[in-house]
Amino acid sequence: MRAIRVNEWGKSVQVENIPQPKPANDEVLVRVHAASINPVDTAIMAGYMSFMTKIPLTLGTDFSGVVVEVGSDVSHVKPGDAVYGIIPMGSGTFSEYATPKADQVALKPKSLDHIFASTVPLPSMAAWQSLIEHGKFKSGERVLIHGVAGAVGGLAAQFAKNQGAYVYGTDISEKAQHVAGLGIDRFIDVKSERFEDVVENVDLVLDYIGGEFMERSYTVLKSGGRYVTSMSMQTPQEEPEKRGFSSVGFGAQPRADLLTKFAGMADAGKIKVYVNRTFPLAEAQAALDYRLQSKAPGKVVLTVL
Repeated sequence: MRAIRVNEWGKSVQVENIPQPKPANDEVLVRVHAASINPVDTAIMAGYMSFMTKIPLTLGTDFSGVVVEVGSDVSHVKPGDAVYGIIPMGSGTFSEYATPKADQVALKPKSLDHIFASTVPLPSMAAWQSLIEHGKFKSGERVLIHGVAGAVGGLAAQFAKNQGAYVYGTDISEKAQHVAGLGIDRFIDVKSERFEDVVENVDLVLDYIGGEFMERSYTVLKSGGRYVTSMSMQTPQEEPEKRGFSSVGFGAQPRADLLTKFAGMADAGKIKVYVNRTFPLAEAQAALDYRLQSKAPGKVVLTVL
């Protein structure tokens, strides 16, 4: 099968023919139709995650496709089912076939084609887990989202608004029109405004940017508030303890029950996802380069079938 391979950290990916995988007892063999690009994929290619994985490897995290075969321990999907999912730091999805584990795959949203479905898994997982599980969000709270126009930030905004939040969101001016369609309450253009001059005493900060935004965010949280970031697994604790709020870093963990939940939300029209541009699998390097350069909202997707 064709697969997009990383053979050297920081170098261009290669299109190679490698053996088609066979699913283990707890795995599903999926014929991939589309696979979207996430920031973690470019980070892996660059070598930033070399301490967690080895080369050569097949790149890719999110996918949508059709089940070909299931392992003996898998019962919630069957051959012929249209599915979607996420394989974090695993066998790779930028390929003609992928082998997610049972808890990494679920029936895809019926209302979305494979291209759009492939944009959902990791961003939704990260958004939901940061807002609900780590952020402990409660209806009516005030939430500040950094990087609100990104795939994760946009879904976090939709999840929060669906549950009664007042949402502030920061991003660049080029994405203001896109953010307006998310229905947030106040957009903050980071090029012309400092969010500290607009926001104060928020209950929850979701930071999908990192860097200086972390310490700056500490100044706008109320006592008893929560800061959550996906940009680091660990965050400084001294300042939050002094100010009386919590600070948590996390990495999204795949769960089939949440994938099923997100599919239902998409089919009910409660969340929307956006596609910037598609590239064929053979043009994966061009797609990765484009994703790093483009300021347009929406995900970049590889079409495989």
